[in-house]
Amino acid sequence: MTNDKKRLVLVADDDSSMREVVSEHLQSVGYDVLVAEDGVQALSLARRHRPDVVVLDVMMPQTSGWEVCRTIREE
Repeated sequence: MTNDKKRLVLVADDDSSMREVVSEHLQSVGYDVLVAEDGVQALSLARRHRPDVVVLDVMMPQTSGWEVCRTIREE
């Protein structure tokens, strides 16, 4: 990345190994990464930190990735 400011990515997945693989790869290429274990936590982190990109698992407990995406877009 040529920009001095790192981009912030939120990775939300209920599968811990998937969260780890995706977040480690993103960090290795220069991104700052937040991780969430479910949709509720993803929404909380998105509201608090305003990430540049959100990577969502579609099927998560409590709130699906689809609902998280809809809520972020609405807000």
